[in-house]
Amino acid sequence: MASEIREAESWLEKGDEYLKIDELDKAIECYSKSININPQAAFCHFKRGNAFMQKGNLKQAVRDFTNTITLNPSFSFAHFKRGTVYLDLRQYNKAELDFNVAIEQTSEFYFAYYKRGLARLGLKKIESAFEDFDKTIQLNETFPSVYQSRGNKYFELKEYKKAIEDYSKLIQLTPKDPKAYISRGLAYSNLEQYRDAINDYTKAINIDDTQYLVFNYRGMIYSRQKEFDKAVLDYNQVLKLKPDQEDAYNNRGIAHFIMKKYEKSVNDYTKAIALNSKNPNYFYNRANAYFNLKDFINSIADYSEAIELEPRFSGAYFGRANANTNLSRFKEAIKDFSKCISINNKFLQAYVGRGNAYSKMRYYKKALEDYTLALEINPDFAQCYLNRGITFRTMGEDSDAADDFNEYIRLQPNDNMSDRLRSWLHKMDFVVKY
Repeated sequence: MASEIREAESWLEKGDEYLKIDELDKAIECYSKSININPQAAFCHFKRGNAFMQKGNLKQAVRDFTNTITLNPSFSFAHFKRGTVYLDLRQYNKAELDFNVAIEQTSEFYFAYYKRGLARLGLKKIESAFEDFDKTIQLNETFPSVYQSRGNKYFELKEYKKAIEDYSKLIQLTPKDPKAYISRGLAYSNLEQYRDAINDYTKAINIDDTQYLVFNYRGMIYSRQKEFDKAVLDYNQVLKLKPDQEDAYNNRGIAHFIMKKYEKSVNDYTKAIALNSKNPNYFYNRANAYFNLKDFINSIADYSEAIELEPRFSGAYFGRANANTNLSRFKEAIKDFSKCISINNKFLQAYVGRGNAYSKMRYYKKALEDYTLALEINPDFAQCYLNRGITFRTMGEDSDAADDFNEYIRLQPNDNMSDRLRSWLHKMDFVVKY
């Protein structure tokens, strides 16, 4: 009997040696031989469970940890390990129960509180999870993972200031971890503290300049700050690190578009479309770039692609209507403006556009109706008063035209058009109110 125990211990030791050098299969084989000789050895089941866990064979790991607990119910770390496997399997109820036992048996087991907090997050027990994270910090305030997890949950709950506090603590503990700066940068960004966000993204890049996402995040902030040259440089870096990043092409295209570099914008959107031809926004964005290049045919084709992919894309109908208007295809334009309005009856510019198209076709009463509807949405829309006034004047209704021109002057008192309208009002013996 003593010789069998020595043999079992010998296989156990060999298994430990293989485990140290990550020879998991050989370690498991040795532990199995030890168990075959002495199946009552709880610690050997535990060690084989660990090896299975490292290998990713979670079901077998659960079985071995369960055997360990059966043989030694007071083995708190076995409960902890099984709970960790259940957590990985997203069996949160079972995980919580195991962590409960581990904590009952070892009350200062801070890592068990942390893991139970994660399980409770999975169970949507948010308040209890935070209590566990607080207890973890009370037992070990230098444990980085708890600040990361609690900060992430605060972020998810949109409690960005609390998230920043946790990420800041995490940064104090792990100042060389770029992900901590990225996390805090995202929280700052959601609070519109863009300079702080840029500073954190820059620190992350200085630590590790191989993570493409941080360049993308910083580029987006530079775009919001209207620093488009810097945004383009960041998107260039994203695409250098990850050439198949369609969002970066799209974002760079937007930056080029705002900088009025429409040809570059078209090229970027074309590359985004090559990577993903199912995104209606890419076609819509390229259509806008073509429109600004006065390439209305290609613009219409892209707006149509966007509509094909998203039939209720009101902006695409509006864009196609404007392109058709520029080609003097007023019937097609009116149809698209009308579709746009049917999707979004508060789309101010669609009423104006349709009114202009009706006016071009000399359907003046319909044009007046649309301008009036637009002014009901925005009573201070100067251009609409001008358009309606011109239509009234064209119809010979000078008094109504004078009223609208005066409203335009009220809203735009110092521009050249107002000077011209004042001259007309004087000439026609109407009162100039402003």
